[in-house]
Amino acid sequence: MESLVLNHANRYFAHLRKLAALPSVFTRPEDVEHAMAYCKATLSSVLPGHTICEDKGKNLLALPGNINRQEPIVYLSAHVDTVDADKTEWDAPFSPFEPYEDEDELVGRGVSDCKAGVAFQLFLAELAGEGHLCLENLIFTVTFKEEGAGDKSAAHIGRALGKALPVSEKETLLFVLENTVTSGQSPCLGLYTAERSNFVIEVTGPLAELRRTLDRLPSWNPACIYPDTPPESWPEVLTQKGGHVCSVPRDKNRLTDIILSAGDTDLLSAGSPDSFGVIPTEIKRGSAPVPTAHTLVLSNRTFESLASVRRQLSGMTYRELKAFSISPGMDMRDRWTGSTLQRTLEAMGPQPLAVTLDHNTGISDASTIINTMDPALGDRFFPVVMGPGTRSQRQATPQRLTHGKNETFDKKTGIQATATLFNILNRLDVIRSKQKR
Repeated sequence: MESLVLNHANRYFAHLRKLAALPSVFTRPEDVEHAMAYCKATLSSVLPGHTICEDKGKNLLALPGNINRQEPIVYLSAHVDTVDADKTEWDAPFSPFEPYEDEDELVGRGVSDCKAGVAFQLFLAELAGEGHLCLENLIFTVTFKEEGAGDKSAAHIGRALGKALPVSEKETLLFVLENTVTSGQSPCLGLYTAERSNFVIEVTGPLAELRRTLDRLPSWNPACIYPDTPPESWPEVLTQKGGHVCSVPRDKNRLTDIILSAGDTDLLSAGSPDSFGVIPTEIKRGSAPVPTAHTLVLSNRTFESLASVRRQLSGMTYRELKAFSISPGMDMRDRWTGSTLQRTLEAMGPQPLAVTLDHNTGISDASTIINTMDPALGDRFFPVVMGPGTRSQRQATPQRLTHGKNETFDKKTGIQATATLFNILNRLDVIRSKQKR
């Protein structure tokens, strides 16, 4: 499998390059539709024997003509939508929506989160369509809406499992193809069997009240704040490095101290309520004659349970920006030992890229699907997060941040991860080299 991937790596890069050139920020669904159209056209052209369709959540599905429910079924999944980007924050020659590419890397918004995973599916499907691979019990899914506030389109997949979407009588595996590759001196492919939860709330009140709220909730990170009545202009604009809210600790988020030290008549504005997954890079500060009500968005990215979060918020008035029912992180750690994937990796030996067991500091469609599917399927369903995209490179100069500036896909480790994933799928017997048919 490794030689097949390496010999055709340019095809993978071609798909990723095309996707990177199609902006698909989640707040602009028309753009997301354009990126999905490219995926649909590609899958339709290379998988004529599959049913290519969209569900009610606008997710794209590619289902084989025949499914053997007596054997394991594997789902692949990646989302095509991205967070937004501030062009002025990126370091030249990089720009979020004009992809930069050289022999080592591809830089642009979404290249790793999560278009690398989408490109993986298109690449695999293309190789199968050209006769290099045979596919068995493998289902492709590209989700429409994973980022930001509001509903998550993967919920439609979760609710359809065991109904419109097939599950195995033995075991159904889900690979969510996110950015789990660590590049640099000790490169590895992360395999996440657990994710932090992602509870997001909105609270409103004068700054004095919001200070008390923030002080009361030490596990919650401020992602956005804005006044009911903004001034005509802001006399002071403070800045900080951006990044994913799950990877920038509360005490490293400048907005935390600014809120806690604000005066009662201060005015503050930072971030967007639609983009609670990122730390704001600009914080505007002014003043008013009298205290002004503000709206504050807080994010909890911990392993705390829903019951624990409810207790923390007891007696408070707040609004869920993301439904709490789909906010707990999936956790398969107690089922890992002896699992199909654990035994598969143990039997495979050394891989093009070393696989390391870890947890996701963020949350993905894996948790959304687990939280919305029929609980009766739980014992026969095993999700993991494991994909070819590159994680943030905070020690690089300039920094490469997945939800911040200079989002980067490292080509060498990305292709090694792709080859490793091909080997895993081959070992699971859902893809095979044509000559071995």
